Amino acid sequence: MNQLACQYRGCPVTIPVDHLRAAGLGTQVELLSTAVAEYLDDDKTLDRVDSNVAIVSDPFAGRTALLEYAEELLGEQARRVTLSEVVTGEEPLPEIPTDRALLLADCHYLYRRCVGGFDVLDEFLERLAMTNQLVVTTWNRYSWRYLAAVRRVDQSFPLEIRLPPMDAEQIEAVVRAHVGDSLPTFVETGAAGRIKTVDVGRYPVDLWGDRTVRLPYVRPNPAWVASWWSDEDTQLQAVVYEKLRRVSHGNPGIATSLWDRSVRETEDGREIAPRYVRDPVADCTGLADETAYLLWHVVAMEGLDRDRLASMLDRERIDTAVQTLANMGVVDVAGREISLRPVGLHPAVAELTRRQLLW
Repeated sequence: MNQLACQYRGCPVTIPVDHLRAAGLGTQVELLSTAVAEYLDDDKTLDRVDSNVAIVSDPFAGRTALLEYAEELLGEQARRVTLSEVVTGEEPLPEIPTDRALLLADCHYLYRRCVGGFDVLDEFLERLAMTNQLVVTTWNRYSWRYLAAVRRVDQSFPLEIRLPPMDAEQIEAVVRAHVGDSLPTFVETGAAGRIKTVDVGRYPVDLWGDRTVRLPYVRPNPAWVASWWSDEDTQLQAVVYEKLRRVSHGNPGIATSLWDRSVRETEDGREIAPRYVRDPVADCTGLADETAYLLWHVVAMEGLDRDRLASMLDRERIDTAVQTLANMGVVDVAGREISLRPVGLHPAVAELTRRQLLW
């Protein structure tokens, strides 16, 4: 495996391609396998742009699994490159081979959201237009939406494979594929109490300046609603999987990570209860504008070097903003690297959407 830079060293949360199939995403898998088969066909007559594939998903939602599947199908007929930091142009772009396919992971590192920050991306897209080799790329969904709006990047990839959020049944299929035959016992309450019929949420309302007030509101508890039509034997499982879906927002990588955190060892063996499934990050509202803009970069890039991030923001120091997000549990900091935590993704997305910073 060839790489332009070292593999990003943050926590890799993803799922195997077989789990995508188990969850009913076989269509996406087959789209990719068909593209690979057409490339390997000795009688292929591909137009140049017809060989470009973009796999787009939320962070942790399975795009790496599809790329690894393509690599398995292609064998020695592919070169894989994983981008691990923003490519500024000082380092060379990965070459598109003339004798094999290119698998390029994490293409959201090909741009910077600043003046002159799209030169590297434009050069890469020009190279794509001049080759008939198969090029399979993966993209962060939030970067992809932004680039499709401001640079029309989607026009360079006729085959776009999206991995959508999953419903509760699909999350259950992923979890069962994840654990095999080692399901824990589903219990109603454990030490956590009964299932609540309602949740009390708080909606942030902007006031003047940077001030925000959070107004309470009552809503039915989705986990309780999910149990209405279930018999007693399946009710608890339905509630647990619905809570996993809700807390993970249908993201399979995050759901399996939350599952592993939620299963508890007890004197009676391993068990899971609905209220064991909890979101460690309640929200990340009340951010200063500068911190919110920094958070956009972390969500869109997933992991960044501290110095590179500061330069993209045209600021010398970002320590206070980074520490704020780390204290909230939204990001991890390891040395000079700042990475998005799986449990921090959707609180961050909710806040950025509220501020109209996400495309």
